[in-house]
Amino acid sequence: MIKRIGEVLILMVLLFPSAVMAHRVSVFAYQEGNQIHVEGFFSDGSPTKQATIEVYDMKGKKLFSGKTNEKGTLSFAVPPAGGKLKVVLIASMGHRAETVFELKKTKTEKAAPASAPPKAVNQETPELSSAASGKTAGIPEKALRAIVHKEVAKAVQPVMRA
Repeated sequence: MIKRIGEVLILMVLLFPSAVMAHRVSVFAYQEGNQIHVEGFFSDGSPTKQATIEVYDMKGKKLFSGKTNEKGTLSFAVPPAGGKLKVVLIASMGHRAETVFELKKTKTEKAAPASAPPKAVNQETPELSSAASGKTAGIPEKALRAIVHKEVAKAVQPVMRA
């Protein structure tokens, strides 16, 4: 009888693999400047809300711990330890995923703090209208680069999730 139940379970797993993987969890981590961004999601695309994120160095020392928000994301400052980091996501009902990635060296040249977003430029301002018409004298290159970086980061989010 037990052998028969085992055979039926194996047959179900082989015939319905998507049902077995329906609640698989994934974690994705990337670095932008002095910030590390972590995203967690289930295989159906739903975010891992309030999941625990733990970050370790390669020796196993815990460097950071936090919870994802309602979108399944969490951001934190790059820890002082360099090299590779292991990011572990622990979601509800025992779901767990981890990834390892290498930290990029960050520029230390008068960089704006990562917590302070670049100032938005109002579309009515002459600086932006002159920049749009091909004249860049009204907007500093550094500010323009910051705006472009922010907009590109927003635009690639769906690609990164996929």
